[in-house]
Amino acid sequence: MRTPYVAGYFYPSDPEALKEKIEWAFTHWNGPGYIPEIKRIDPEKGVVVPHAGYDYSAPVAAFSFGSLANSGKYDYYVVVGPNHTGLGAPISIGDEDYLTPLGRAKIKKEAIEELQDDLIVVDNLAHLQEHSVEVEIPFLQFIYGEVEIVPIVMMDQSLEAAEHLALRLKKLSGNFTVIASSDLNHYLALRRLKQLDGYFSTAVLHRDFKALYRYEYSGEVSACGFGPIVTLLSTYSGKVDLLKLSNSIEMTGGETGVGYASFTVDKV
Repeated sequence: MRTPYVAGYFYPSDPEALKEKIEWAFTHWNGPGYIPEIKRIDPEKGVVVPHAGYDYSAPVAAFSFGSLANSGKYDYYVVVGPNHTGLGAPISIGDEDYLTPLGRAKIKKEAIEELQDDLIVVDNLAHLQEHSVEVEIPFLQFIYGEVEIVPIVMMDQSLEAAEHLALRLKKLSGNFTVIASSDLNHYLALRRLKQLDGYFSTAVLHRDFKALYRYEYSGEVSACGFGPIVTLLSTYSGKVDLLKLSNSIEMTGGETGVGYASFTVDKV
């Protein structure tokens, strides 16, 4: 079992405190303003969510998770995040259940077997100290209760790798959704942060992969999960919506900060 790595740091380690913190995120002035219920009133979709400490990014993440709740319950949840640690394979699937303060998120073993190939491999080392997937799981548990997951971290975030992973995801069995975990630009003053987050968000909304990779590879922007975002956009062909764009400066102050965005992508 994969035990929590950032509980007590990125989010509370006490179950009741964690539930209260997630409720806080949904009702926060910078959040959606409501506690979501599972409804089938929206199209099935995937989402982009930030993965910073809850005090900074959880209200923005709540927009995506609230919208996801309005699209119903899924058989399982594919959570794709960037690899911050440099450990493991280029694209690493975890095949150990994820433990959080809210309980165990079980691995969807059948999906993991379907996904594997020469590039996409099981490698739990990549997940051991990685936070980008972990911080999304309590939100899923808060909304849906018991969930099954497919955790994936990408060290190789190239366009070729993202499109390859998307092709494999399209072939998966069952009713699932994709959650792309990414923060936006890092450690910039507010004016520049908003400007570059705006550039990046516009490229996402227009599915402009050339611009996304030009920004990233030139060093103009520093969104850490651009590969997971492109994977989601390549898996689902429907409408892309930006629900919320904010940053840590707006949440907690400071001279420099990190950007966060909440997007939804309809399946078709």
